[in-house]
Amino acid sequence: MKPEIFYQVRESAKGITEGCNTFNAPITGGNVSFYNESPTGAIDPTPVIGMVGLIDDVAHITTQWFKDQGDAIILAGNAVDAADPYLGLGGSEYAKRIHHIKAGLPPRIDLPTEKKLQDAVLALIRAGKIKSAHDCSEGGLAVTLAESCISKHPGRNKAELIGAKVDLSAFASGTRLDALLFGEAQSRIVLGVAKENADAVVAQLKSQGVPAAVIGTVGGDALEIKAGSAACKWSVADLYDGWWYSIARKMA
Repeated sequence: MKPEIFYQVRESAKGITEGCNTFNAPITGGNVSFYNESPTGAIDPTPVIGMVGLIDDVAHITTQWFKDQGDAIILAGNAVDAADPYLGLGGSEYAKRIHHIKAGLPPRIDLPTEKKLQDAVLALIRAGKIKSAHDCSEGGLAVTLAESCISKHPGRNKAELIGAKVDLSAFASGTRLDALLFGEAQSRIVLGVAKENADAVVAQLKSQGVPAAVIGTVGGDALEIKAGSAACKWSVADLYDGWWYSIARKMA
């Protein structure tokens, strides 16, 4: 085994341990393959773990897709981690896919901050105030918003798509646009909330030390994102087509 591969797996296991201790989360088992070399290169050494959780009330199961026209979209957490010298772009999908760079310091994670965020959102879910919740991870905020528009898939080749209008101008001043849209800073969740509950949800999050802001509205047939003078718009049908059929096209 190459020393650098073992190092990556060892550090991953340490991080998983710290996370599980913070959240008191049990792991039932896992697997990692150390021998992933092939003529085309190595597969990233990623541990796979199994976990067990208990949901007391099935009404609290909260899916990631937006629900209803007119719902408010709330960002819980900071839009960009200004303390990260790479602004969340180190080791990101954006750097890899757009700039063909697989390098850089990955976004940092502050576990007490993450625990505070998760506890605050969980309390709101149990209070019946949250319709949808989607973490910001691979691809950053823009991809999270896109997935929230296109990922409701109740049957084979049957999707229920919904658009959104988002304004990130409040965060755009002095911030790189690519970092705002595609940076993978940790401890962020995009929430879908009934319009009449939006102010109360933001206030409750802030009262628990979680930054929060209304960033848009659910509705329409396109995802529109504005950030200062920059504006982007994608048909949700096109986003879904590129997402759902990508593997089939690669294999055709």
